[in-house]
Amino acid sequence: MNDIQIHDLKAANEETLKEIFEINEGYNPFLGPLRTVDNLRDLVDKSNFSIFLTSKNQICAFLVCFREDSQYQSMNYKFFKKRFKRFFYIDRIGVVKGFKNKGLGTFIYSKIDNICLKKGLPICAEVNIVPINKESIKFHEKMGFRKVSEAYSNPEYGVRYYEKCM
Repeated sequence: MNDIQIHDLKAANEETLKEIFEINEGYNPFLGPLRTVDNLRDLVDKSNFSIFLTSKNQICAFLVCFREDSQYQSMNYKFFKKRFKRFFYIDRIGVVKGFKNKGLGTFIYSKIDNICLKKGLPICAEVNIVPINKESIKFHEKMGFRKVSEAYSNPEYGVRYYEKCM
């Protein structure tokens, strides 16, 4: 973990965006498909905090987050917007296959914890339960998130909402 570098995703070049787009699409159905690199760019532009991590100049993970003042239209984001006046919403995180289970998720979430602790913000996220994403459920619960609700938009898609109050 000593060689991990954090970069601002909003400043990423086209090649980096294409690579992150491919990482995102590889997580389907657990991360919503973006369909095009332009849609990724639009999502990142709307976001309040977006980063990507590299190790030895190789992208190993990315994260896209929103605050309460965003115009983001995700039903999951809107769930938290109704619950809180101020919050930090983790929309998506992806770790490249060869870098999984090496502490990158914990590293990224510790950075979020530090930001939110200083500002007194709850951290919000959702995890698929249909289809079930057991790995992400286990991770969020290990990181101190608590289940607050579940929502189903159709028989093939359901999420569990998690919060972590700082």
